[in-house]
Amino acid sequence: MRAIPVSDVYQLSEDAYLAVPEDTSLEEVINRFAHEPGIRAIFLVDKKSRFAGTIRRADLMKWLYFQLFGRAGGQKASTGEVLRIAFAKEARDLARGDWKYFGVKTGDTLQTALDRMIAYGDATIPVLDDEGRIVGDLRVTDILLKVIDVEKRDKET
Repeated sequence: MRAIPVSDVYQLSEDAYLAVPEDTSLEEVINRFAHEPGIRAIFLVDKKSRFAGTIRRADLMKWLYFQLFGRAGGQKASTGEVLRIAFAKEARDLARGDWKYFGVKTGDTLQTALDRMIAYGDATIPVLDDEGRIVGDLRVTDILLKVIDVEKRDKET
């Protein structure tokens, strides 16, 4: 399959993310996820409006487990991970990733995007401009739809 740029895919459907300042309270993040079920990820932005991390529902489940049962649930967690979850008060305390490594740019290929999705275990990642500002999101479902479309067109020609 030919190299397909992110720019051909990331705008195929409406955005499924919400961007909030990185110092947003965890309570606000929880409320946003709870009242806006279509949101797949909450992206954090710093004071320069650059991507500063992402919070997923899975991150909130870990936090919730610790709040309810006083320990990390599921897989073994490092002491640092447990402390990070235990003392989280603001969005940035649970966030993962940063703008230099986590997101993709519109000129990147889908291979680069999938490599990052797999590496970070995320099905939604930010699409960023050269300054690290969010221009959209890319979901694995968008990539799947694009691949099906390309394969169908290739068979027709």
